[in-house]
Amino acid sequence: MDANKIIMVDVNDVGFLDNTENRTGAFIRPVDTALMLKDCYWIEFELSRLAMGWVTAAPNWEWKGELVRMGYLHTEHMKKLRQRIDELPGAALSDRSWTPERVAEVFLAVSLAPAFAEFALAYRSFVSKLYNRYTWLADALDPILEEPTLDALRVIELDRKRLIDWADPHVRFAYVDDSVSRMRFDSWRQYVDRMWDEMFTKGGSPATDWAERLQHPPAGPVPANPAVDPKYPHVDLTKYKSAMFDPNSPTYDSVKHMIFINASEMSATESLTYLYYGVQKMPMDFYHDIARHTWDEARHSQMGVRRLKQLGYRTEDFSWHPSTALTPDNLERTFPEFYSSLTMVMEPCSFIKKRKSVESFKDHGDNLSSLQSEYDIADERMHVQFGKRWGAKLFEHIDDFVTAQSVAEKAKQLHLEKMGYSQSEINGVLKSFPEFCGFATMDLKYDRY
Repeated sequence: MDANKIIMVDVNDVGFLDNTENRTGAFIRPVDTALMLKDCYWIEFELSRLAMGWVTAAPNWEWKGELVRMGYLHTEHMKKLRQRIDELPGAALSDRSWTPERVAEVFLAVSLAPAFAEFALAYRSFVSKLYNRYTWLADALDPILEEPTLDALRVIELDRKRLIDWADPHVRFAYVDDSVSRMRFDSWRQYVDRMWDEMFTKGGSPATDWAERLQHPPAGPVPANPAVDPKYPHVDLTKYKSAMFDPNSPTYDSVKHMIFINASEMSATESLTYLYYGVQKMPMDFYHDIARHTWDEARHSQMGVRRLKQLGYRTEDFSWHPSTALTPDNLERTFPEFYSSLTMVMEPCSFIKKRKSVESFKDHGDNLSSLQSEYDIADERMHVQFGKRWGAKLFEHIDDFVTAQSVAEKAKQLHLEKMGYSQSEINGVLKSFPEFCGFATMDLKYDRY
């Protein structure tokens, strides 16, 4: 053998791995796994959008928080799936990738439920069928060759019970004393089952519609008027610029008002769900970040309400800020304006009073409330980074919002305008962050408990 002979190897010559026609008997090849995982990836995304989209249609505060958590968990599943898809040939995902038309069409059809019980049925049906698909995959894949895939599926399996059992109280006895509505419910059940099968039907025919659609218009997703829980009565915005400024609040003259401000973050949560559901074809990292942000806001509301109740208050004792419904006629401006105001105005300004609250609560012997403010600050530092990352991206089609700095300045301007301040007052504080925050938010009575 010639010792000087050079053998050239092209390590990038792996195109044969992408060939779906090159069978290896009855075995599942890497490209087959990638394509099946990609199907699951888009179903997880649409389940996330389905859950988030129905938050504002839920008439119960607890249900809203549960749906946000579920929507977030689906995005965590997406991350695990994408990590494995990217390791395999044949199904690469890019920032421009979006839900296949057929899948999107089917999910839109079943999202248009006539009431919350029918939505819960559709969600449970589809998430159950997705987990059945995961079970089949786990049984079919080679336990050694596909162990990285099985590792991802084991993580996703952890959420099965939570995501499926959530719907049971809404579905099991739905309309048990209303025979007419129960007939509608059973008709919807048959329709939802048929739609899952249609999602995998080859061909270009449009998805069939529910026969009773015209008789029963949809209650969601993203309704024009968010559903209100009567245990959380709204503030009169003709009297006060925000619920936090209502002097009738039982906590108004004390540092405990910080707890109420946390509790009231469900309004920001709901507005973020409009953003999550309504903005189309952004990079997938955007949806992962917004899902996390939305879930954090729900958690802050939950911790605030929990603490108020521990201290003996009822939610009915307070007036609450209404959620902002983002409607089709103002989407192009409202989405980016709201998000930029939240991440570049309200959250950065809140750091000042939250830092003071940490020490104030400790001084008053309330260590749990102090701890809550610490976690709140930790989360919202991350949200500000989300705003820097995505605020300009949301504004990229609007000429006067092209950089993160210009977005931040415009967000401050818009926030003060909406609060009713004159242009001369705004001009006087925009260049001073502490003074600006004094206009944009409120300080607290830290010496009172």
